[in-house]
Parts: sequence; structure tokens; C-alpha cells
Amino acid sequence: MGALNVRVDPQTAALVERVARESGLTKSEVVRHALATLREHGARAAAATPSEVMAHLIGSADSGGMRLSERTGERFARLLREKKHASRTGRRRSTRRAD
Repeated sequence: MGALNVRVDPQTAALVERVARESGLTKSEVVRHALATLREHGARAAAATPSEVMAHLIGSADSGGMRLSERTGERFARLLREKKHASRTGRRRSTRRAD
């Protein structure tokens, strides 16, 4: 096992000493457990996809009754038609919403 000397601020040193005293572990064991937990947490975070990380947020927002997800395909198709028509006629697409 390798040795490592680390300098920490007084508050961190006091925390390590308190945790060691309360848990009956040595300060080295407390630091090893903390590093193992950090390593485990980092491995889990790296393995999680963005959708997994945001899963608790997906579907939690309220659009205020605007029903934004309805007929999105129709709206997109209309937007494409307007854009195609505007490019053929040399005009810009209207500024009105494509509801």
C-alpha cells in the first residue's frame, strides 16, 4: 500500500478527526472510505446517460395548458412548407406562429 501525505485546512482536519473518533476508525481509514465513496460516485455518474440523470425532471414541467406536444408533426410540416414556399417566391416566412 502506498503512503500519501496531504495538507488540509483546519476545518477538514477537525472533521476527519471527529468522524474517526465517532466511528472508531483511524483517520487513514476515514480518508480511505471517503475516497472509495468518491470513486464509486464518480463511476456511477460517468456511467449514467443524460436522460438517466434528468429522469426526475422529465415530464415535471407544466406548459400552462398550452398542450405543446399535440400535433407537433403537423406544425413542423407546415413550417417546412412555408419555408419552401418562401424560398421559391423569394419572400421571408411570416412572423406569425406556426400553430
